[in-house]
Amino acid sequence: MDDRELAAACAAGDEGAWLELIRRHDRKVLHVLWQAGARSPDEIDDLRQEVWVRLLSRDGAALRGFRADHPGALRVFLGRVARSVAIDHGRSRRPVSEVPLDLPDPAAGPDSTARLRRLVAALEQAASESEHPARDRDILRLHFEEGHTPTEIAEMGLGLSVRGVEAVLRRARERLKQLLL
Repeated sequence: MDDRELAAACAAGDEGAWLELIRRHDRKVLHVLWQAGARSPDEIDDLRQEVWVRLLSRDGAALRGFRADHPGALRVFLGRVARSVAIDHGRSRRPVSEVPLDLPDPAAGPDSTARLRRLVAALEQAASESEHPARDRDILRLHFEEGHTPTEIAEMGLGLSVRGVEAVLRRARERLKQLLL
């Protein structure tokens, strides 16, 4: 059974196909999780299970959408899923203080809510003035509102390298200073 047939059988709920998928690709998943920084056996096992759960979620939607356009495509796809799980896990463990911009807490009162609105409006304006407003708006939201690092953003497939994302953020910070002062 080739990768395309295997993915289709897994998406259809074939238990034997799932066992074959795991047999063929579990080592790749473990390797990616190790490379991503998972070290303890319990952590690796939990993340490995999360990879397989993501593939099963929504009745195998991820595998139904899989297109094996070259040999090894399933292996690459599973590596991406594993990296995504590892990134999400790392993000959940990251202290909030690492978020690069202190967003006001709307629960703190009207003054805080007004500052938050002003900041969001400044982010929108900075993005709209750029050469690629939609892309830059996504980058600014991912970084400032959700706390993603430039590396994580670059890996999301927005068409920029890490240095490109850093350049967008640097220009946005300069523009935000002007807009907020």
